[in-house]
Amino acid sequence: MTNKKNSRSSGSSAYRIKRAKVKKPLRFLEVIILLLFILVVGYAVSFTVQITKGYSQEEPPTTHYIRLQILNGCGIPGLANRLITRIEDAVSTPLVVQIIETENFERFDVEKSFIVSRRSDLTAATMLAQQLGLDPAVAYRELENNYLDIGATLVLGKDYQAMFTVRPSAGE
Repeated sequence: MTNKKNSRSSGSSAYRIKRAKVKKPLRFLEVIILLLFILVVGYAVSFTVQITKGYSQEEPPTTHYIRLQILNGCGIPGLANRLITRIEDAVSTPLVVQIIETENFERFDVEKSFIVSRRSDLTAATMLAQQLGLDPAVAYRELENNYLDIGATLVLGKDYQAMFTVRPSAGE
């Protein structure tokens, strides 16, 4: 039999100290943590941009919507229906008018056209009066059963044609 050479070196001791292997951190967990960090930072940047964007941009002009009722107070048959398009064309931004009803007024001897606001906020009705060339002193009178959600009432008087004459702008 041949002598097998001992695999140990001749100078080594019988008691060998085993060193603990240094474990490498799991790459998978590192990648997940890095992705979560990037996601949180991206969300924070997005949130910051949206907040500051709101303060740095100009605010668009407020649009006022008004549901309009037109009442014929001058006695000309069908006048309110014939003027719908002309009234809609006479109104410009920031006011948007939707004509929802045309009827006859309680009497036909109205001399001057006027507007009655059906809402306590008179802003839209006042703007409408100014754009139509009527007296901007708008009265407020609430409708008892306002099922149509009327915002203002335009009562046409005998001066209805004055609403559609070309008026010079304030700067002229």
